[in-house]
Amino acid sequence: MKPIDMGLSTESAIYFHTASAQARQMFFCLMCTGHYYCDNNYAVSRNKYDSYLIMFIKRGQGSVTIDGKSMSFSAGQAVLIDCYKPHSYKAHGDMETLWIHFYGNTSREYCDYIVSRSGNVITLKDTYSFENKLNKIYTSFSTNTLLSEAVISQYITNLLTALITFAGEVRPSYSHSETIEETIAFICDNINRNISLNELASRVSLSPYYFTRLFKKETGFTPHEYIITARINAAKFYLKSSRYPVKEICFSCGFTSESNFCTSFKKVVGMKPSDYRERFSDTSL
Repeated sequence: MKPIDMGLSTESAIYFHTASAQARQMFFCLMCTGHYYCDNNYAVSRNKYDSYLIMFIKRGQGSVTIDGKSMSFSAGQAVLIDCYKPHSYKAHGDMETLWIHFYGNTSREYCDYIVSRSGNVITLKDTYSFENKLNKIYTSFSTNTLLSEAVISQYITNLLTALITFAGEVRPSYSHSETIEETIAFICDNINRNISLNELASRVSLSPYYFTRLFKKETGFTPHEYIITARINAAKFYLKSSRYPVKEICFSCGFTSESNFCTSFKKVVGMKPSDYRERFSDTSL
């Protein structure tokens, strides 16, 4: 249908979608999608709109204001807005955008994560792939070949993932994320041996203090907490799926003593390893 907003040409179109009750419980859901051809009169200002907005700027430029902070955007960039908060955006001259409003159970977590690392305006490494995903959603409505709600959810997930993984590498936080990912991979490969904080920090050429702060910021765990949790998760797997003695599992997962293992396990899981095995083990073994 044709939108009624000021500053849009007759080529512009918008399509609305009402998600099923099941989709609202399970998926990311589309509220509406559009392809807008804007002029200098196009401007949107809201106190609240119950959704999240992804815009891809195909042509032209504009600006967005959130929490009193104004940011410019231009062709080839994506804009992500938590529309539950006061916000506004406008075109600066002729501008073409492809966009969706969406919602879903983990939308806020995705949005907060992306904005905290890349901001609301994101320069993409792969504009073709991102635009293509948005276009598939829009085209399914404009051509009346509607996608299933599960597929729409998948495309929205792909877009959000792209905003995380395709963000420009010039931002320090992106490099930090890669550093922590490499550290986590190292921990997983060496979970059965002693791993010190100094060893982890020296591998990435950081001081132990700064590395600990960075690791905590990226994962929510200190390095020590992460190592203990990873070891206990490995132990839970063997307790559930094998008949190995508790003592053997303890040392195989990197604990230095059985008493230390049992104390740590109970603190994290809430029960002793033997009780966990009795309750959750695969009886077919």
